[in-house]
This record gives sequence, structure tokens and C-alpha cells, in this order.
Amino acid sequence: MFKHLFYLIIIFNFIFSYENYKLIRIDNPEREIIYQISQLGAELDHSYHKQGEYIEFAASNSLLDRFNDAGIQFDIIHEDLQNFYESRLYNIESRDFDYGSMGGYYTHQEIIDHLEELSSEYPELVSSLHVIGQSLEGRDIYAVKLSDNPNIDEDEPEVLYTGLHHAREPMSYMNLFYYMYWLVENYDTDILASGILNNRELWFIPFVNPDGLVYNQDYASNGGGMQRKNHRETCSNNNNSNNWDGIDLNRNYSYMWGYDDQGSSPDPCYQTYRGTNSFSEPETQAIRDFVQEHNFLASFNYHSYGNLLIHPFGYIAGLLPPEPDLSIFREYGEDMTQYNNYLMGTGIETVGYTVNGEADDWFYGEEGIFAYTPEIGNQNDGFWPESDRILPLAEENLYPNQFLALIVGSKYDIELEIPNNSFEIGEQYFLSLFINNSGLGDSNGDVYVDIISSNNILFDEDNFIISGIDARTEVELDDLAQFELSATATNGTIEEIVVNIYDNDNIVTSISTSIVVGNPILYISEQFNTENGWYVGAANDDASSGIWERAIPSETNYEGVIVQPGNDSSDEGLYCFVTGNGTQNNSVGYDDVDGGQTTLFSPIFDLTEFGEAVITYEKWYSNNVGDNPSTDYFEFQVSNDSGDNWTYIENSNITNNEWILNQYLLSNYISLSNEVQFKFIASDEFFDGDNGTGGSIIEAAIDDFNIFVFEGSSCNNEIGDPNGDGITNVLDIVLMISYILGTGNLSELCSADLNGDGLVNVLDIVLVVNIILD
Repeated sequence: MFKHLFYLIIIFNFIFSYENYKLIRIDNPEREIIYQISQLGAELDHSYHKQGEYIEFAASNSLLDRFNDAGIQFDIIHEDLQNFYESRLYNIESRDFDYGSMGGYYTHQEIIDHLEELSSEYPELVSSLHVIGQSLEGRDIYAVKLSDNPNIDEDEPEVLYTGLHHAREPMSYMNLFYYMYWLVENYDTDILASGILNNRELWFIPFVNPDGLVYNQDYASNGGGMQRKNHRETCSNNNNSNNWDGIDLNRNYSYMWGYDDQGSSPDPCYQTYRGTNSFSEPETQAIRDFVQEHNFLASFNYHSYGNLLIHPFGYIAGLLPPEPDLSIFREYGEDMTQYNNYLMGTGIETVGYTVNGEADDWFYGEEGIFAYTPEIGNQNDGFWPESDRILPLAEENLYPNQFLALIVGSKYDIELEIPNNSFEIGEQYFLSLFINNSGLGDSNGDVYVDIISSNNILFDEDNFIISGIDARTEVELDDLAQFELSATATNGTIEEIVVNIYDNDNIVTSISTSIVVGNPILYISEQFNTENGWYVGAANDDASSGIWERAIPSETNYEGVIVQPGNDSSDEGLYCFVTGNGTQNNSVGYDDVDGGQTTLFSPIFDLTEFGEAVITYEKWYSNNVGDNPSTDYFEFQVSNDSGDNWTYIENSNITNNEWILNQYLLSNYISLSNEVQFKFIASDEFFDGDNGTGGSIIEAAIDDFNIFVFEGSSCNNEIGDPNGDGITNVLDIVLMISYILGTGNLSELCSADLNGDGLVNVLDIVLVVNIILD
């Protein structure tokens, strides 16, 4: 009986000991309101602030009571966040990732089980589990090392990844497990995975706050629990059981601890309560001691949410790290966010809040570690993203995780320069390199340069050895290599050069360039100062007309992204085509206005008199502002029959937040005709053509569209001899049939397009048969 009564008491404690959280919105908050709600205990480190419109964040009942007392107006978006999050979670399975039982997330025990599994199944790459301390309630806090000799302390650069300072942010550890499994499962097959593990020591602490996690999973076993802090009893003595106990571990570090009451709270019942003194909690003490036992050069302290990458300093508005560290923080941050497009900066620069006693400030301010806080997930993801968002969110942070491991040692960036505008057969040219060791460590031994080129580019020497390059040092190698275009090269073709750089880490950095053989004639030069026959239409017949605009995007546009026009040679080349639905003060709102496909068409060009054509244009593209960034694509297509049939030239979802020059040899895609047309599309895979919805924001700009042409035939093979063996016979027919059926490829279309209609079809096969019979 007493046993049953005991469990009944526990159940009632869980029911009545936590208070409800709501998602609220405050419209048009002035700076004074932001300061006031922060002073009242609002957790603005996980808010969504749309400047000039509203701010959204999670708020407890007790916080809302304080808002009401202060006369602060707000709207409730979700009445019960825990129930809302739980409603989106379900059991999920995948061959690509081992999900947990808590709506896809790992429970406390499942985290330990996966750490033990990694250590036992990959003992040559994953260390045994290290207990670095215990939580307040006596639970072990674990660290594991991933390296090629994981249980030996080698003289290799060290990097640290932590998760779950805040118990309600499970993506902070789920993405770490995805990264750990990627490293060990690809060690034998991926040169980057092997290079990282062979030359770095990666330490992982998946949960800093095990007590908070256990509390969440006990009262919300299917996920969605809202406990943030650790589980120290702090509010019960205030005669208010309707508050959340605990210390905010991310306000408990010593650097500028308690600097003010806005960046942390002295109130034991506030969610940003900093504790009675710095490092008062065993969890932060464990992190402190572990960090001071090692020589970490960089770290990630993962949180969620906000799609942010935050770096120090956070304790006071406007304070930045000194140079050169600020430039290093910015340089690395811009690189790490180039694909997931997280907003990078200090807390004030990203979400407009200050924090004190925070981990990154301590890591950097006290220990000199380049520390970042990635905030995983967007506004809709919240603290507990839907189950099917776990894997995409982990994937979008794989590159930053890899990058962080690289920069603690040597990491090379390359610029390649060939200072010529045309390339003639038989002439000699020079290639120059600029190699920057952007990493925090010196090169591991000598640096090797390997040059690989297509057959018609002949280098006098293609392998070079450079003595080691110090950290954060650039080396200029003017006229490093000399090359010549061979006599077998053909005017109007594109030749490739690839340069590989590496040291004894064997982590290869590559750069490539292409050159057009011959002296091309500029046939079309379109800088979009007028529309000049370019027009806009919908790529999907069910959609409303897509909108590209000819504009001057020289001011800040959507969410602070600045786009300048491309590199026009003319002083008057101020315009470019952009996706958008209106301009204001010469700025452009880059958005997918029809919710699906926004299409820009070129005029029709007659290219029949030319043997070859090369297309160049400059592109600026960002696809990661909306809710489903990976579903948006930039497309460039060509037709040689006035738009009846289209061939892809480019189909990419990679963000370039700068102008990039693209060039393509047209004969690789079509035969030249008098009906050549091009189109650019900003598209969304999730477009719903029936109602014009489902698209997320797409940003694109096009400038400096050029067509360069070459006179004469561009065919290397004789007409009717597409396999290039010097004989027109049945083998050529077999090759053409396989191409028509889609089971084979042609190295060039012109030698198979006997009737010159721009297509390879049965009519061309008939002509080949006639040649054979004759």
C-alpha cells in the first residue's frame, strides 16, 4: 500500500510541479520593450525577431503574469508548447540514421548506449568512455575522443563539441551523433573523414545537463519537455511550486558572470538564473576542468534554435573580439554558414540580446578558444523539431562540424590566376597560385602542389614541393607553372586545369579552372540596362506569372543580404535581373513570388553560322532563407527549337552569397541552330501548382550574360562518325540508337546530327545508313 502511495505521489508531483509554456508574439517591440521583457525574465536567447514587425518566443505562465502586471501586450500563438511539440513527434526509422525512442530523439540511456556502441564497434577510432564529472543528481557526464589512436594522447590538434547545456534542446546532441557516425562509417572510403581522424583529436560531450534531460523524458516521455536548466531545487523555498527549478548552466561560467541582470537573472525562479556564484554547478565545473586539461583551439557549444552561428562577446552590446581574432571569427563563420546560411555574429548582431556567464565568452575570454554557439533549426522547428526534421538538420551542420575540425590544424585556401583573355594553340602561358594556410596550426611538414590537366594542356612541370607554411600565412607563387596548348587542341573547346594542395595530413584542397581554346568573338553582350527581348513567364502552367525584375540591387534587401550588380565592363552596367516583387529605394525583395517557379526567358538567337558557342553569365544565388532551403534550386536550361524541348545546363541548390562567373560550352548540350533560347528558373521542389503555395523564399540575380562564338565547325569527328574511329559504319548507328533510347552518351552532338536540325533522331540514322550503303 505504501509503495503504491509513493508512486502516486511521484505521479502527482510530475503533473503539478511544472508550469505550462506558451509561444507568444509581441508586435512592433521597441528597444525599451525588449529591455523590459528581458529584465522580467524572457528567454530571448531563443527568440525569433523580425525587425520592425514582431518578436516570438516561449514564455511560461509565471512570465506572462509578470507581463500582465507590467501592462505588456502579447498574443498567444500556441497555448501549450509541450503538447504542440509532442503532437509533431512519432516513431521514425531510416537506413541513414538510427533514431531514438523519444519521438526520434535519444533518451538519456540511449545516448549512453550509442556512445558505448561507437566505442565497442570502432575501438580503433573511438575511445572508451571518459567520465569527466557527475551532475547534481549524481549522473555521469561523459566525453569520448574520436581519432586514429583514440586511447593515446598524441601531439595532434584538439577540437571540442558539446551539447545539451539546455535540457530541452535535443538537436544539440542528435547532430553530434550524426557527425560521429559519419566519421567512423566513412573512415575507409572518404579522404576527408580519414584525414580528420588521422590528424586530429575530436572530443565530444553529448550532454552537459543529464538531470534536465531525465526530468524532461520522465514527464514528457514522447518528447517535447520544456525543462531548460539543471535540476537544482531553487524555487520551492519561494512558496511557488508553479515555476521551473534549476540553474541555467549557460549563465554559470565565470567570465563576466553576473555582469548585469539583463544577460542573466539573480531570481532563482527565472529561466536564466545564474546561480549563487560562478561555477556553482558540478556540470559547469566538469566542463571547466576538462577544458583546462586539454589544448583546444576551437569548439562548438550546440544549442537550438534560430538558424544562427554566434561568437563572442555576448555580455555587453557592441563589444567585439580584438583583431586579428575578430577577422578570424568572421572568416570562419562566413565559411561555415555558406551552405546552411545561418546568420553569423555576436548575440546582439543576431538576435539582439546579451548574455553573461555564458560558455563561449568563457572559452574565448578565459581560455583563448575560438568558440561558437550554433543554434540549430528555424522558427518553425523550435526546441523539438518534427521527427522527420532531425536528419536534415543534422545534415546541414555536417559541413560546419567538418570545417571546425580542419581549422584547428592546417587548412588551405587557394586562388589560381592565369592572366590571359584568350588561349591560342601552340602558345605558352603561366599559372600563378596564392596559397593561404587559414588554419590555426602550421602545416604538417612540406606542402605539395599537384597540377592535373586535360590532354591538350601540356605543363613543363606539374608537381611542386613547398616548405611548410605557418598558420594564418599566405604564400604567393607567381608564374609557378608554364603550359602550352598542344597542336591537337581544337578552337572553341574548353580545357580543364585542376590544382591539388595538401601536406602530410593528406587532406586535399582542390581548385579548378577552365580555358576556352582560341580567340572567341563576342556575339551577344547583355548587361540588362534594357530588357532587350528578355521576358518573364511562369514555368508551371498552373502558376501565376513568375516575376524577375530588372533592378539595381545596391541596397540591403531581404534579411540584410547585400547584393551589388555584377562585374559589368561598362560604367552604365548598373542593372541586373533579380527575383522579386517590388523595389524600394533601389532595393529588391528577393522572394519566390509565385510560390513555385519563377522563370526568365531570353530572346531567340540564330547560331547556325558558327562552329561553336560559349555561354557566360554571373550568378548570385541564396536558397536558404525559407523553411525548406534544400528544396530550392537554381536552373539554367537551353533549347534549340524555340522552347519546345529543354536541356539542363545547370541545376543546383548551392548558395553563392557572391557573384560567381559561370561558363559553358554549348555543343556539350545541343547542336547549334537558328532557334536557340535560354531560360533561368528559381524553383521550389515543394511547389503546389493548384494553389500556388508551398514555396519558400528564393533569392537569385543574373548579370553580364554573354555569348562568345567561333567560326567554322566545332566537330572533332567527321559528320556521320560519332564514335570517332575514322569510319562510318554500323557501330556509329548502334551508338546513335543508344543515345536516342537514353542508354548511351555522345561525346558531341554535331557529328551525329547529319541533317542539322539540332536533334539526333531516326532521320539522322537514315542518313548514316545511306552513307554506309554508298
